[in-house]
Amino acid sequence: MSEGGAVGPVEREALDRVRERIIALRRDQYRLLEDLADLQRLGVARQTGDRFTERLLQELGRLNRRDADRLVDETADLVPQLALSGQPLPARLPATATVFAAGEIGPDHVVIIRRTMGRIDTLEHFDPVVRSESEATLAEGATRLSPDALTRLAARVLAYLDPDGAAPDEREERDDELLISSRRDGSLRMTATFRGAMNAEIVREGFAAASTPAGPDDDRKLENRQAAALTEFVLGAQGPGGLLANDQPVEPEPEPEVEPEVENALIPAPRRPEPPAALRRQAPRALGRPLLTITMDHRWLQQAIGHGTLDSGALVDAATVRRWACDAEIIPLVLGSKSEPLDVGRLARTATDAIRRALNLRDGGCVFPGCTRPPRRCHAHHIAMPLSYEVPFTCVPSLACRGRFLGIRS
Repeated sequence: MSEGGAVGPVEREALDRVRERIIALRRDQYRLLEDLADLQRLGVARQTGDRFTERLLQELGRLNRRDADRLVDETADLVPQLALSGQPLPARLPATATVFAAGEIGPDHVVIIRRTMGRIDTLEHFDPVVRSESEATLAEGATRLSPDALTRLAARVLAYLDPDGAAPDEREERDDELLISSRRDGSLRMTATFRGAMNAEIVREGFAAASTPAGPDDDRKLENRQAAALTEFVLGAQGPGGLLANDQPVEPEPEPEVEPEVENALIPAPRRPEPPAALRRQAPRALGRPLLTITMDHRWLQQAIGHGTLDSGALVDAATVRRWACDAEIIPLVLGSKSEPLDVGRLARTATDAIRRALNLRDGGCVFPGCTRPPRRCHAHHIAMPLSYEVPFTCVPSLACRGRFLGIRS
């Protein structure tokens, strides 16, 4: 704000009042965190039957779950705690707590600092002194920068500490949300947020390809074309051979009995009967456009370190790349020092057609108990399973649906 403008004493007094109100509001927001710490220390949530402070806070303030979770997490990071022995423990982010308590920064600044420090904590071999200095730098910058400018400062701090790029948070993919609500007039309302970089890339690429104008005379708005694309996705999934199609739409005619071959006598029966050949979904002979493209150092992929890069420039952690590579079509490329392609290898599937057919026959769908997902809704993964007392766990190729596999990773 320029101080050289023609501002009279009355206007100056009004400006001072607004500034003081903002500072007082921020101080009260920190006092709220201190009060939440007292609720946790006294165990009020257990006494009221809510069990968790987040649930108590939702009912007490009529808050959304995400806001309640954020306040509880901020309390753990910014308010001094007590150890089990009663010894006071300093706040995890002391510099941020100091300026927040003084009203010099707001909740948006706190969110950026906490997110950045969470990324710094995932870095390997970082010095605790460097961590403390980084937090102090961010806290000091927040006192003179807007949240958008602080985000750019945080990016520079991360680039300095980890020139190869900070690894994305694996939890983001599990926090994707899609809420569908029905209205009285029969219409649907959808609200979606995709925080996982790979999921966001898949959805973005899919809608970009399916929502293009139908021709020069197509004057529909982008939101109308995207709604039509979503309808086509659902219709395609429900149609013949689609993701939600019935594997056995009609009762097949009985086939003549044939004497089984001797070498097939020891093959176990499948968990679910295999549909007749006429009803089996045939694999396409021609390759379609790639679902998404990930560039990653092969050594990083083997050692589950580092990160991959999507076409949009978003970073993806190594564990997520390895999970997608379990059941994918991979083309190896040799890149030069300036990322120019020097050699392109042949396309190969990590789970070949023969292996996939064997898994479909053996597992009959998702191997997790209680899951009824058919094979077409599963991916081939290596899952640690107990075999015997001598070999307690070994990785076995198995079919798993997306939801169950993400659950065991969490």
